Amino acid sequence: MNLISFKSSLPGSFSYFGLLFCLLATPAVDLVAQSAIAVKKELVWFRAGNEISSPQFSDDGSRIVFVTRVHVADGHEAESLPESYFKKIEERQKKEPRFADPIIEMIDVQGKVVCEASYGWNPSIAPDGNAIVFSAQQKPITGFRVLAETQAGNDIELRDCEKKQTTVLAQPDPREYLDTPRFLTDGTSVSYSVNRAVNGAYGDAVGLERIDLLKHEKTVLLSQERVSNVPCPAKDSAQLSGHQAFVCSQFGNATSGDFPQILFQTVASGEQLIALLGKPIPSPGDMYLASSYEFQLASLWPERREILSLGKLGIGSIGNLSIQAATGDRVMIFSEYWKPFSTRTHEWLPDVGPRNAKQRSVYSPDGKHYLAAEPADEPTHFVLYETANGRKLFTFPRMVEVDEAVWSSDSKSLAMIVLAKTAPGVAYREELVVYSLP
Repeated sequence: MNLISFKSSLPGSFSYFGLLFCLLATPAVDLVAQSAIAVKKELVWFRAGNEISSPQFSDDGSRIVFVTRVHVADGHEAESLPESYFKKIEERQKKEPRFADPIIEMIDVQGKVVCEASYGWNPSIAPDGNAIVFSAQQKPITGFRVLAETQAGNDIELRDCEKKQTTVLAQPDPREYLDTPRFLTDGTSVSYSVNRAVNGAYGDAVGLERIDLLKHEKTVLLSQERVSNVPCPAKDSAQLSGHQAFVCSQFGNATSGDFPQILFQTVASGEQLIALLGKPIPSPGDMYLASSYEFQLASLWPERREILSLGKLGIGSIGNLSIQAATGDRVMIFSEYWKPFSTRTHEWLPDVGPRNAKQRSVYSPDGKHYLAAEPADEPTHFVLYETANGRKLFTFPRMVEVDEAVWSSDSKSLAMIVLAKTAPGVAYREELVVYSLP
């Protein structure tokens, strides 16, 4: 299942307008009769005043898991709000310290909540659909942004939905936190990332581990690696760039000591777990992050091996590289445009259609369609394209903002997270909208 996320604000920016629960399951109807494909809206799910994030389908497509969290205004949104709004938030926080902490919800295709867990992030559904693994939020995070410090100590837990029991699967070192668990294709083990602060207060993945649910054994799939810094010269050097010279003149030795290898993404490709890794290449004047990184695609499970060297990228260009899963032993790699690559033969494959330079696209698992958020700068709607010829098949309704989208494993359903338009005074409303394709 491929996921795209377009949230423009910090992960910890929220706004509360109430806890009223609302559920709307609409009948399956063709949205636009003259469209090139009969896309049907199957479900709209929302909880008034709450954000929704990280949707994932179960393997059979009958259930969807996601995270809800009370929305509390921050940043630009908060600037226009009266002081009374924030006083109400403070008063409620004193009475309910975790009222805006993340809640895991799993629903069926009719919108009925069938499982719930407090409090956590990035859930994944077990192959049988009866359990959820997630990163459990240990510290109350209501009123705080999602930073490495506020997530420190987060472990990996499993929620048995039938027994209504929660079990701790793995725990981190005190200064680290565990995140992004996923069930591996063997059906009996879970992988998860090891995270820590890598960019000032912000955290990211620096390692990967696996827990065997039957043997209760932990295996390190990706060890943490660090690269020593390059100190500023004792005296000014003409060889330094303007930025390097400025930083070194201001801070002396401005580096942080060393820099970690970063695990930017993981995707499943056939039976393999594929990772996009960045090894730092420090230079004088670097601070929280190295100036550039050497990228590679590697298989981390069931065995560790390098697949493809992707070359060196400057820190400002890292966002121009991404991967996502495709059918069988393939991945789609974006560098200028989306192109398929075989993780079995380690070779580039022929283009699957006209070159798609829309980086914020997500391909269906069968590769026949892709979804893109448009316009590119401030996306307000999704558009469905046919991969083979680049033809536009369907344009979804415009919203205030589009945030995330994910396909089911059979490529027949897709779920979107969108910020809906509301009238003045009406509670903040993010919606989980499920569509089906023929």
